[in-house]
Amino acid sequence: MTGRYDQAEMLAALWTLGANGKLMPTSHGILDRALHAMAPKLPQPLSTLKFSVTGVGLRCFELPDILLAAQEAMLTSEPNPTYLSTLVNLSKDEADVIAIRHGLSLNEARSIGKSLFDHASKIKDEGHRDRAFA
Repeated sequence: MTGRYDQAEMLAALWTLGANGKLMPTSHGILDRALHAMAPKLPQPLSTLKFSVTGVGLRCFELPDILLAAQEAMLTSEPNPTYLSTLVNLSKDEADVIAIRHGLSLNEARSIGKSLFDHASKIKDEGHRDRAFA
């Protein structure tokens, strides 16, 4: 069974390798939808994530626990209910080590991380456009 700390570590590593220092979204289901879009390509320990459409949209059931584990392990910045995103506190070298430890090549990890970031950015941009014309 995959632990939430392993999942948090992999998510933080992928984000670090793909997002070029940008904040990771933690609200409005952005990361849930980005992870869902990437589900077939997500490495262990994220490949077992479960998703469902709820009353507030698509949700990843494990994501709240993963984000809490990341904060507890100081992989991300402190929680604040008004924050819409979080700062990932891993260096690229630390992210490389995590990726290698989980059996990914550095190119694979960077590619997956970049795709995750791109999906999240697209979803976030689409949400802003939708609100602008609502």
